[in-house]
Amino acid sequence: MSGIDSWPPATNPVAGRASVASPGVWVGAICLLTFLAYAATLRFQFVDDDRGQILSNPAAHSWRAVPGYFASHVWAGIVPGVARNEYRPLFLLWLRCNDAIFGSHPTGWHLTTIIAHVLATYGVCLLAHRVFREWPPALCSGLIFGLHPIHIEGVAWVSGVPEPLMAGLLISSYLCWLRSREAGGRGRLWLGFSLGLYAEAMLVKEPAVVLPVILFVSEWLGLPPAEETRPGSWAQKTAQILKGLLPYAALTAVYLTVRMLALKEIWHPDAQMSWRAMLRLWPAILFLYGKLLLWPVGTGPFYKFGYLVHPTLATSVELILIVLTAALALWIWASRSRTVALAVTWLIIPLLPVLNLRALGFGNLIHNRYLYLPSIGFAMLLVAALKAIKVGRPILGGIPSWQVWIALILTLLMAFAIQVEDRCYANDATFYDYACSHMGAPDPLIRMDYANALAERGDLPGAAAIYRELIQSYPDLWNAYFNLGYMLYTSGQLAPAVEILSRDAAGDPGNAGAFFYLALAQLKLRRLDEAEGNLRRAVALAPMAPNYHFALGVVLKLRGNGSEAKAAFARELEINPENTDAARQAAEIQGQRVK
Repeated sequence: MSGIDSWPPATNPVAGRASVASPGVWVGAICLLTFLAYAATLRFQFVDDDRGQILSNPAAHSWRAVPGYFASHVWAGIVPGVARNEYRPLFLLWLRCNDAIFGSHPTGWHLTTIIAHVLATYGVCLLAHRVFREWPPALCSGLIFGLHPIHIEGVAWVSGVPEPLMAGLLISSYLCWLRSREAGGRGRLWLGFSLGLYAEAMLVKEPAVVLPVILFVSEWLGLPPAEETRPGSWAQKTAQILKGLLPYAALTAVYLTVRMLALKEIWHPDAQMSWRAMLRLWPAILFLYGKLLLWPVGTGPFYKFGYLVHPTLATSVELILIVLTAALALWIWASRSRTVALAVTWLIIPLLPVLNLRALGFGNLIHNRYLYLPSIGFAMLLVAALKAIKVGRPILGGIPSWQVWIALILTLLMAFAIQVEDRCYANDATFYDYACSHMGAPDPLIRMDYANALAERGDLPGAAAIYRELIQSYPDLWNAYFNLGYMLYTSGQLAPAVEILSRDAAGDPGNAGAFFYLALAQLKLRRLDEAEGNLRRAVALAPMAPNYHFALGVVLKLRGNGSEAKAAFARELEINPENTDAARQAAEIQGQRVK
């Protein structure tokens, strides 16, 4: 690497001056400002996925469900039997703890989400201090990170909390790793802390697996500074670094094994996207993410981009040239400064999992929250560029005044942007109104979520019209069948519900919920033979789902099969001991036998 060949000496132009507060005070002020910037979200309600993951999720309401968090995906309590990629047991545990404290009151949930972001911001200040080796740029990095509007989705939306949780744990693991390399005899203790935090980060959200790559690049770049002279050749240097990272590789292998056992696959690719289509989309997605980081105006939960975009848009020469030019500029800049190289590392490497579009699923190609972790590197890069401005008289311990004024203007603009652009997360109405007003032809999943919101508000005809339109336009969009059938069932329209849910069960035979609600509708229509068959299928697909065995027991009891009914109620009580109806039904059968 050319240019700077060694780290600058650790300096602290802030400390020791009576007129300037200590770094700790500044860090505290940045954390407080970050909290205040998002304080308005304390009035927000549960929105979109919050209802499924929190309010309607049995796994979030019982401590007995905790062991199951580690054996299934995050949506297993809602859609058992359906393959998903989100293996996040500690996120589910976070939901359970919040539910135990706050119940269904959203203010407390929003409070803990803001606190998670504030703690991540604190971590960025410490991380940037290790990168820059001085406090002013470290504080500015933390300030930009804490107030960057790209984080609105991860902070104003309760279901976005995995981002700050993962980032906080990952940064802490990185800092402990640095301490382990510098602590001498206590290095193993710090290494243990680092590994534990890394494991927790992976169990919160999958992109945390990039940490070993960040550690490798960091040590290659000389952070922390090596106590001994490294071998001369790059091969020997690489081997020595890899040897030191073996514990992280082993832990990653254990995580991937456990993940595969729980999900049956390491990840389930979306069959609707080919590898070629994914590669064609990369330039457009990278361009959009770069634009959002540099100019976070008009941010929101949805963008006019998805599988239906014409491939030539993503492969246009203009976009490819822009992306390649940006990559070349970053390479040249990083080659001249290890500080910049480390910042680029924190920008690029956390972005790599986001490019696996086949794992993200239909309707989830682009989200602001995907930039939460990469924005750490972006904040440090922006500060590195700001440091190059040497105009103005020295203030605040020797910082050129133009740097201070630019940082102040950025702070005000970002804080104002948060107040303007977080409003779409206030409630479901503002959330889906935003989607329909900002997207001429919203993604089908967005339209389906809008229909779900209409159904919850009691506009059943409006919801049904959207569901049926989706079914006509996308005959294989089975969730539309299920949601329409469920709405018809809950509104008492049993015969139409049976028709729609039968089509869903036939087209999506792995959806246990379709068989379950189909059976419930048939039960109410006294079609007991069909109900029993469908309940047995639902139980086979999702043997640990609450209420499934209970419903089967009810049908068996009505058909005069007392022994099997009693066994079904007993099984229900094993899964959900709080089901008093199952206990009562089992007692009635026992009483009838005694008589």
